[in-house]
Amino acid sequence: MDQNIEDGFSICDECLGSDKQIKMTKHTNAAECKLCTRPFTVFRWNNKTASRRTGKTTICYTCARTKNCCQSCMLDINYHIPIEIRDTALRMAGLDSSKGLLTASKVNQETKALMADKNEQTLRNSDLVGEDDVNQEKAREILYKLADKLKNATKTAPKNPKTTNTEESAKLSKDISKLISKLPFGGNINPDTNPTLTSFFLFGFNSDLPIYAVTNYATKFGKVKSLTILHNAKCGYLTFTTRQAAENFASDINSNGLNTNKSTAGLVVLEGKYPIRVSWGKVQPLGTSNDEHHKLSLVVNKVLKQLSEKDTRTESKPKQSSKVTTPKSKNKSKKPLEIKSAPTKYKAIRSDYEL
Repeated sequence: MDQNIEDGFSICDECLGSDKQIKMTKHTNAAECKLCTRPFTVFRWNNKTASRRTGKTTICYTCARTKNCCQSCMLDINYHIPIEIRDTALRMAGLDSSKGLLTASKVNQETKALMADKNEQTLRNSDLVGEDDVNQEKAREILYKLADKLKNATKTAPKNPKTTNTEESAKLSKDISKLISKLPFGGNINPDTNPTLTSFFLFGFNSDLPIYAVTNYATKFGKVKSLTILHNAKCGYLTFTTRQAAENFASDINSNGLNTNKSTAGLVVLEGKYPIRVSWGKVQPLGTSNDEHHKLSLVVNKVLKQLSEKDTRTESKPKQSSKVTTPKSKNKSKKPLEIKSAPTKYKAIRSDYEL
């Protein structure tokens, strides 16, 4: 619906709805236009068929006529397609969609308001025929085909994209589970467990871990063959050239005073602020996509919690055993005395009252 009256409105049929009679409210200078930043008259109405029950205008009437779009949805008033796609298509075809009007893209608010005032004066003085009939007919054909293609694209799109996303996520979770099953999260750094390996599995470090901190610490024990650090996945691999260098590296971590539980992965703090868990492990793939690395980092966080719980249990075991053994020894000495004591039998004064 397009009316050439003062404070009129330019709203498409889909935004207005299918009702023949529409009750609208008019608020003069109630809001600021999203395009030219000038105050404009806002119209509100109810649309029972649309997802948004209450419709309203968001741009002024001048900007809507300048761009030939709806004041509510800001789509093309005739073909109901995005105005950016429409203008790009007409520009590629060598047709100007501005019709001699000024357009504001990256300018300040004052310039936008001045340009809108000039466009409003131009719209009042002429009907803006603009181009000849040949170009107008060519533009109509292009826009009609473009609108038809966009409608067909929406029809052929999958109706329930959630199912495809769930299938992809299920496949990704299966691949992640296979990948995680090969990683040595439950390993340790005892030299007797893996007598032939020269590589270590590193995990549990933060995203700000510098690679030079790992290399500076590792090169103290021998020559490093390869180092892989994936900060997004919070894990990686370190490989030495010789077995002796790897054993020296493991024994230093094992004896640094931070590893009370020798059955779990070792803990080392580089430069006093970068904690890393280390265990013997053969080099395995750690995924290629960002989603795989993100899910792998979540698994690493869970493993770190489990390892911290195990470490606290091993530290608190001797304290609990001393507390439990002392009361048991006292109770054992008292209980036999209570069991051996026989119940006292009372005798009545007379025989007929005897129990």
